[in-house]
Amino acid sequence: MVLKQYNGIQYQDLGEGELILFLHGLFLDKNSTQIFFERDSQIINFKRIYLDLPGMGDSAIIEEPSSNAIFKKLVAFIDHIIGEKSFIVYGHSYGGYLAQAIAHHYQNQVSAMFLTCPVVIADDNLRITEKHKNEFGDEIKITTNDAFFSDFEAMNVMINETSWLAYQELILPGLQKANQVFIGKLQKNSYGLSFEKELDHFGSETKIQVVLGRYDHIVGYKQQLALFVQKENADITLLSSAGHNIMIDQPDTIYSLFNKLINNKNQ
Repeated sequence: MVLKQYNGIQYQDLGEGELILFLHGLFLDKNSTQIFFERDSQIINFKRIYLDLPGMGDSAIIEEPSSNAIFKKLVAFIDHIIGEKSFIVYGHSYGGYLAQAIAHHYQNQVSAMFLTCPVVIADDNLRITEKHKNEFGDEIKITTNDAFFSDFEAMNVMINETSWLAYQELILPGLQKANQVFIGKLQKNSYGLSFEKELDHFGSETKIQVVLGRYDHIVGYKQQLALFVQKENADITLLSSAGHNIMIDQPDTIYSLFNKLINNKNQ
């Protein structure tokens, strides 16, 4: 697979058909979306673009460490790579925050939006979050990356061999590549979009699926419920045995809901 680049953003495009744009979470990279979703056979009939956000993965940092600047970079990318075509957007956590901004900006182009554990309020002092918990399964043999096991337990609800392997495959590549200085400045200075209060304004025909974890201690779920329950075209799913790393905690449910959205959005 050939890695492409436009204006400092590294990306991978695969397949043909209606386009799906995938946006990963903070400190992660396109591995967290690409490896996960490419296992879903139903997306083979869609064109997929997986990208690294600025300062993460293989994408360069930008001069201004702010969400406004990152969004502006994404707009330039979409205008050049996607143009005026309709598309679907997926976003997790911070990527979900940016996905909402994209759906707001491209109201006549975004046909559907799939969000997992999205940020809806940038200021973490104003978030209503949940107490994290663990549900332990089979014994885990820690043979590699033992220094990251405590982070795995702190982020995942389901603690078993399968989820530990998935964490190492989906999460670690991004953590190890992320520009910590750039992201630190982003979080400290300009994490919120200047038009955050407008992010609930989407196209009237945009189908939305939001998936939330009951034990999400990063962004919570109550404020997302309050925001999206007002939307006629939105379906909201709250998963009981899941936290912020919801794709690792409940992968089968994510695949099922994602496929339902992309295959039935025109109905």
